[in-house]
Amino acid sequence: MRKMCMIATLVFVAAEAGLLYDVNAQIAATKAQQLVNQARAAIGGNKLKSIQSLSVEGAYRRTIGQMEMSGELELDMLLPDKMMKTERMRPIPTFEITRIETINGDNVWEDRQQHGGVVLMHSGGSEPKKAQEAMQQGIRSEFARLTIGMLLTTLSSFPVEYSFAGEAIAPDGKADVLDVKGASGFKMRLFLDQKTHRLLMLTYSGKRLRALAQIATSAPRSADEVEKLAKDFEAEAAKQPDVEYQIRFSDYRDVNGVSFPHKLIKSIENEVTEEIDITRIKINPQIKPEKFMKK
Repeated sequence: MRKMCMIATLVFVAAEAGLLYDVNAQIAATKAQQLVNQARAAIGGNKLKSIQSLSVEGAYRRTIGQMEMSGELELDMLLPDKMMKTERMRPIPTFEITRIETINGDNVWEDRQQHGGVVLMHSGGSEPKKAQEAMQQGIRSEFARLTIGMLLTTLSSFPVEYSFAGEAIAPDGKADVLDVKGASGFKMRLFLDQKTHRLLMLTYSGKRLRALAQIATSAPRSADEVEKLAKDFEAEAAKQPDVEYQIRFSDYRDVNGVSFPHKLIKSIENEVTEEIDITRIKINPQIKPEKFMKK
């Protein structure tokens, strides 16, 4: 799956460099909101307002370091403030990991289940409180990117602000560029096609994802060995510079009057690391609030 992304890279003409635009913050925010409204109209308009719940199913292929995996993906959303992502991955044919990430209002939690072996996966943070806060912020940020990618909005518990930043130029046309900011330093950049007004791509900065994983059929490591491995992993990860992530949205299809992207490609500095193919989207399925409570 390691390959260079073949989609033409958008060349950003920076407004902050003063090359094209000279607008103050209020004008930039107003223009950005107009563009967001235009983009929402392009994918469904008033039909978006009727969406109370959403169910999405798909398949993904992912590369983390030297490890490649594939699996199934499910997204369940109950607006305005509930969302759950369930991933089932298979590092090897006889081993399956189920990972659940959930936002329920102000509550954020995750759960991991495994079948067929022993696994160690560490996301960073040696202190329990610090690790928990990092996990929660990571889920909020990821869900904000997903909800904007699907519906051009965020959950009510994670509001964001938009600001017009400039234009991006590609061989087949231009895109309007918006900066997005939220709580706890959340930042990303949106690229909206000037012709169709659909979201083409979003970008953000972060550490390169790495996995500390051991898969075995023998007894698991001791707690001391696990802690040492985790600390060594954190020390090495802290030395790494930030990289640019890109998520590209394509294959828009109509679902009950709403146009959803059915292909998502994530890359790091133009190297594809994840591909998601959405196979089914259901608008307003019956989803009970209890589904989002941690058991």
